[in-house]
Amino acid sequence: MRDGGWMEPPRAVQVTQRLVTVCAQDVKPEPIRWLWPGRIALGKLTLIAGDPGLGKSMLTACMAAHVTCGLAWPVDGSECPRGSVLLVSGEDDPGDTIRPRLDAAGADAGRVHILKSVRVPGEASRMLSLQHDLEAIGLFLEEHPDVRLVTIDPLTAYLGATDSHKNSDVRALLQPLGELAAHYRVAIIAVSHLNKGGDGGGGSALYRVSGSLAFVAAARASFVVTKDKVNPERRLLLPSKNNLGPDASGLAYRIGLADNGAPRVEWEETAVVLSADDALSIVTEDEGYIDTADWLRQLLAAGPMPARQVQTEAKHIGIPWRTVQRALKKSGAESVREGFGVDARYVWRLKRRLGVHCAPSVSVPGDGAHDAHGDGAESSFPD
Repeated sequence: MRDGGWMEPPRAVQVTQRLVTVCAQDVKPEPIRWLWPGRIALGKLTLIAGDPGLGKSMLTACMAAHVTCGLAWPVDGSECPRGSVLLVSGEDDPGDTIRPRLDAAGADAGRVHILKSVRVPGEASRMLSLQHDLEAIGLFLEEHPDVRLVTIDPLTAYLGATDSHKNSDVRALLQPLGELAAHYRVAIIAVSHLNKGGDGGGGSALYRVSGSLAFVAAARASFVVTKDKVNPERRLLLPSKNNLGPDASGLAYRIGLADNGAPRVEWEETAVVLSADDALSIVTEDEGYIDTADWLRQLLAAGPMPARQVQTEAKHIGIPWRTVQRALKKSGAESVREGFGVDARYVWRLKRRLGVHCAPSVSVPGDGAHDAHGDGAESSFPD
C-alpha cells in the first residue's frame, strides 16, 4: 500500500497453465459396454496377475477364441461381441507356441494379429515400448476398427525405462494406455506376475501384483490366477478389484490337451465363491497349504490365548492377520475381554458348549485388528 492509503495497482500475472474442465450437464451418460459382462469392459484396462506356469497365456488364447468366434462366455453363458484381437506377447514364439494354442482354443486365426515389432522410418525394427509407441497402436486400431481385444503379456516387458516400483512413473505410463482403450472402445488386458507377498499388504490380493500399486489402481478391474489349495491341478481365476460393477464370482479351470497336442483352458461349469484375498493368503512361507480356520481351532484347542499371542503365532507361519480375523467366526472361536480399564486384554478361545456360562463376547469387525483384541497388538504387528 502506498503512503496516503492508495492501493497499488495489481501486477500483470503471466498465466502459463489453465485447468481444462467440462460441465457435468454437458456430459452424455453412457452405459458400460462389456466384452465379458460383469468382468471385462470395452474401453477399459484390465489386469490379470498370477505366478508363472498357471496358464495365464492360455487364458488370453482362450479369450481370443471367444472374441474371434463370438462364443458365449463360460459359466454364465453371456454374449461375447465378435471381432478381431491384437496379441502382444514378449515371451512366446508365434509359430510353435501362440498359433498352436490359438488352434487348440478354437480361435479364428484370420482375426488374430500377433505383434512382431515396431518399425520406425530410418531405424531398425524394435520391440514395442508403451512409453513411445501408443501412437503406433492407435494407428493400428484405426486401420482395424473391428478389434475388440488387445492383450499385453507380460506388461512388464513393454515398460521401457519406466520404474515399475514408482507410482508416478507407472501412472504416467498407464493413464494414456487407458485413454487409448477408451478412445477406440477396445478391452486391453495386461498380464502381470505376483510378488511373494507377506509385507505391507495385510493379506490383500491388491498388494500382491509385482511392482507399484499403481498397476492395480490404473486398471478398472483386476483378477488373480492361483492354484486351488486342495487340488493343485485346478486353477482359479478370481476377481480382486472391480470398479465398474458388483463383484463377480470366480471361475475354475484346468489345463487340458487339444488334438494338436497344444495345451488349452477347460472351464468348469460352476462359479467359484472364494475371495482372491483368501485364496492367496492360505499359502504359507514354506509353500504348503493350510486352512486358517482349522489352524485356529487347533491352536486354541489347548485353551484360551491372548490375541497378541495368536497374532504372533500367525505371523510366524506367514498367515496375514486380517485372514485370521476373518477366520475367527468360521473356526468356532470368539474374542472376549478380560479385565477393565488399562488392565483389560482380549483373549481368543473356542466357544464353550451350550449350557456352560460364557463371558460376554466382543464382536470382531472385518477390518482393524485393534478392535478385535484391544491390547495394542496392531501397533506391534502392522498389517
